[in-house]
Amino acid sequence: MAIDLHDGQSEVFEDLFITKLHRYLAVVCSRGWGKSYLASVCATAAIFELLELDYDVPNKVVYIIAPTYDQVIDIYYPILAYDLGLEDYALDSSRYSGRFLFDNNVELRLVSYESVERLRGKGAAFVIWDEISSCKKGIDPLEAWQSVIQPCIATRWSPKMAKRFGAKSPGRALFIGTPKGYNFFAEALSYEIEDDNWKSYHYDYKESPYIDIEEIEKLKHTMDPIKFASEYLALIKESGNNVFYCFDRSIHTRKDLDEFEDYEDVHFSVDFNVGIQATGVFALRGKQLHYLNEFKGSPDTESLAIKLVETYKPKDEYGIEIYPDRKLYCYPDPTGNSNKTSAPVGRTDFSILRSYGITVLARKKSPSIADSVNAVNKHLMTYAGDVNLYFHPRCHGLINSVERTKWVDNNPDLAVIDKKESIEHFSDGVRYAVEYLFPVRESSSMVKRGKNF
Repeated sequence: MAIDLHDGQSEVFEDLFITKLHRYLAVVCSRGWGKSYLASVCATAAIFELLELDYDVPNKVVYIIAPTYDQVIDIYYPILAYDLGLEDYALDSSRYSGRFLFDNNVELRLVSYESVERLRGKGAAFVIWDEISSCKKGIDPLEAWQSVIQPCIATRWSPKMAKRFGAKSPGRALFIGTPKGYNFFAEALSYEIEDDNWKSYHYDYKESPYIDIEEIEKLKHTMDPIKFASEYLALIKESGNNVFYCFDRSIHTRKDLDEFEDYEDVHFSVDFNVGIQATGVFALRGKQLHYLNEFKGSPDTESLAIKLVETYKPKDEYGIEIYPDRKLYCYPDPTGNSNKTSAPVGRTDFSILRSYGITVLARKKSPSIADSVNAVNKHLMTYAGDVNLYFHPRCHGLINSVERTKWVDNNPDLAVIDKKESIEHFSDGVRYAVEYLFPVRESSSMVKRGKNF
């Protein structure tokens, strides 16, 4: 078995297993850096250190913790069992239980964070904690570290106990992951300032030989600044509680937006609600959406449709359309295909709009809130500084809605929009339109494995 670590991985491995100057390492890295492989190699190295100890030395256990059961099993078991060949060394192994048993009572366990409290009272010689920022189900991560995980190490594998057992190292831990704002992982990265047992490392996408740099450079034009900084620069950036955190009045509000040309099609983003019918009116100019007007307060969908047609497809005194080449397009909530807003039986919001000559463009089912929000933030601004969404200052409701829409409980990870202030109706419509026209698509594989076995 040959193990091929790139420079950044080698630096971390050397500090853990060769120089051993620090016990707790926190590694923040970009997607595609190779964290799962490094973590698996470190776990394997720890196993072979423990195999050198006597059978009766207790707590010769290595744990790998990841956010969910599927993640820890599907990601780590194949690397450990097949790439690194631990199935050949183990007396017994089970993908189902996430467990490897070795000689001398040595054990490797794959643990879901959801069940991390089961480690209370147990001992661990080495713990790897992957993607701490994504550990949401269960106790608070700080509580998990201080009350569960660290005691597993400190009470069983202190430097004094390690010396007594003849071990090469006292208990250690490796935190590794991609950042998601200011949380416990971000806090752990700063522990080195006051505690010599800790050391932190930072690696962005340019420091991985597995990543196609040209492909990532293209993503600068398709991802918003905070997501790109987090995923590929491995920087701790906080979006706060604002849903549309890329919105900035000084950038996205412009008085100089051109009014509709006579021949220009008119587009509407609509959130159906009785007595509200929040509607944004925009021109689609290349990739850019220019919001030029808004409507609110129609009692039902039919009243709204009449208002839109009278405003943007008016007729002269002889009943002839003034703008015959202009088409009207509407981007509503997909549920409008089955729902009716104070409409007669048998008619839906969609069918009402179509009866007035408005083309309805909507998905068969609603996109996830996270996907539609990502689409809007990316359109507001990419990491490269591209701006493709503007609002005329007269669009007060739209601007306030995009600026003030918040997440429930100050928690973006819930992906639930706070509706207490009823401010979200216009921004909901913006989400439907932008996501339909410019959906966020996952890029093709960008990671190239470079290992030799």
